Amino acid sequence: MSKANQIQRVGTAILITAPILTILIKSPVLFISIGIVAVITMLVSALMYVAILPEEYDASFNKALPILSEGYLPEHLLNSARSVLKACALTYVAGALLDVLRLWRWIRFLR
Repeated sequence: MSKANQIQRVGTAILITAPILTILIKSPVLFISIGIVAVITMLVSALMYVAILPEEYDASFNKALPILSEGYLPEHLLNSARSVLKACALTYVAGALLDVLRLWRWIRFLR
């Protein structure tokens, strides 16, 4: 499990427990502060994906593709390999978007 997933799960757990703790402690300030911490952890998770994306592109296109083109793959398969490497790199974009959508869903739920 990646660090981004772990951080996102912590944010979700905080959001789930916030109403329960607020009812038990009877402090709306606690609810707001817990909500802010949860939102920050979920944003950090999304930003981790965005931060990793340039490194993933570099690993795919500046490291792996030149190695594959040196004889590991026939010439007619290089375009397919490029497509697969691009899809792999874009999984980080999808992960960041998914975290943003989850955060938006929680914010709508808590409103």
